[in-house]
Amino acid sequence: MGIRFNLLRRAGSFPRFFDIIEKIGYNILKVNYMNQNNAPIIEGILKYILEDFKSFHVPGHQGGKEVDGLLKLLLKQPLKADLTEIHGLDNLHAPRGMIREAQEIAAEAFGAAETFFLVNGSTAGLMAMINAVCRPGEKIILPRSAHQGAFGAIITSGAVPVYIPEGFSGSRWEYTNMTVGQIEQALEENPEARAVLVNNPTYFGVCSDLNEIRRITTERGVLLLVDEAHGGHLSFHHGLPAGAAEAGADMWVQSTHKTLGSLTQSAMLHLGGEKVDRQRLKHMLSVFQSTSPSYLLLASLDAARRQMAQKGKELLGNILLLAEEARSRLEQLGFGLIPPKQGEFKLDITKLAFFTDRFRESGEEAAFILRRSGKVEPEMYGKDYILVLLTLGHNEEDLAALINAARSLREWLTLKTFKKKEPEDVSYLHPVSPQLLTPREAVNLPTEIISLDRAAGRISSQMVNIYPPGIPLLVPGEIITSEIIEYILREKNVHPGIESGMEGLNKIIVVK
Repeated sequence: MGIRFNLLRRAGSFPRFFDIIEKIGYNILKVNYMNQNNAPIIEGILKYILEDFKSFHVPGHQGGKEVDGLLKLLLKQPLKADLTEIHGLDNLHAPRGMIREAQEIAAEAFGAAETFFLVNGSTAGLMAMINAVCRPGEKIILPRSAHQGAFGAIITSGAVPVYIPEGFSGSRWEYTNMTVGQIEQALEENPEARAVLVNNPTYFGVCSDLNEIRRITTERGVLLLVDEAHGGHLSFHHGLPAGAAEAGADMWVQSTHKTLGSLTQSAMLHLGGEKVDRQRLKHMLSVFQSTSPSYLLLASLDAARRQMAQKGKELLGNILLLAEEARSRLEQLGFGLIPPKQGEFKLDITKLAFFTDRFRESGEEAAFILRRSGKVEPEMYGKDYILVLLTLGHNEEDLAALINAARSLREWLTLKTFKKKEPEDVSYLHPVSPQLLTPREAVNLPTEIISLDRAAGRISSQMVNIYPPGIPLLVPGEIITSEIIEYILREKNVHPGIESGMEGLNKIIVVK
């Protein structure tokens, strides 16, 4: 059919008519080839479950191995618990009953003045938090490697970002976070800044000195916001670095599902004091949260709080012992690790990154071996590292499986015969492009789609992210340089998590 239509078009016969008919015909053929008995997502999940991998990634409950007893009881009949805002079950956006009580109890447990439950993940919390304090044209100081949710908030709020690249010359970017000196300098250069956003801990567990940062922001009259997505557990054990609550942050967001026992997509936003406009914050939460919240997610947040209040210190004490043992064994096998303390940085050792840079094989190859020979599923891998997470759901049996898999992996790896010369500055994940427009300006100007390989010198109107952990390689308003194009084209075949919304990453949206 398509061939015939093409011939008729070339002959000049009713081109518009045949364009329409061909499109209809294509859609009919497409429908005929779709098997409505298939359920791709369900089938994919069931297939993965049958693979029976040892999970060393989020969520923290690790397949339900460590969740509160009441949540286990509720999940025996999950569909009956899939409820909505009916009489007696309160309303997330105007809580007066059980949700209000649950949030008040959670605030006490997590050391906050007020706590808000999130059913759209920490992303919604970041969006609400930043939009609550920043208006168009106001500056916010943040790491350039912040989560994409923070950049979404910058676009919607109209805030002007002031970026801080973590690290310093000669340090691996995975080893670093924002330093006190960098924040002091940024505030000196931008005294009118409205807030400082700290990512703490980083994806690799590196924690900044929040207490000292808090002292500086207080002196300057600047709000301290913390993306504590990977640190919901920090406040429950003295063996971990200080969290946002201990430092007295003004607001912080936690992905409760990542390190504690709630369900995926559930999170909490904590308010630290009186400096934030509470009514504006509540309004922003209603803007960025669903009006049909999942009561399963809400219940899991309640349960995760209950579990940590009752036995959080004990559970974390056990996990820290496992983490110490894992670090010792991996070092014995010859893998590099992030030091537990480096200058002002402290490490949350439940984030266990081990590096393969001493070996010929890449981190991607090592992760493949770990998955296939050891049945271990890591959280993330990169050019020369593998990241695994130890959470409440892990035990000694899991540790043994991880070490056995690492031992088997080591037998496959080959040491380099010469020392590879390191670049002079490896302080950043990727080339950082100059910013010409604010993200909001770039998104709202007229745009066009062009080939990525012809985009050098143009201004990006979209984000290109690397996920996990959700770090933007390009932010709207940045100039697309030949270096970032080369990086994306090189890494897209290595890292499966580079995403832009453009199929194949061959095209990009730019400002006209």
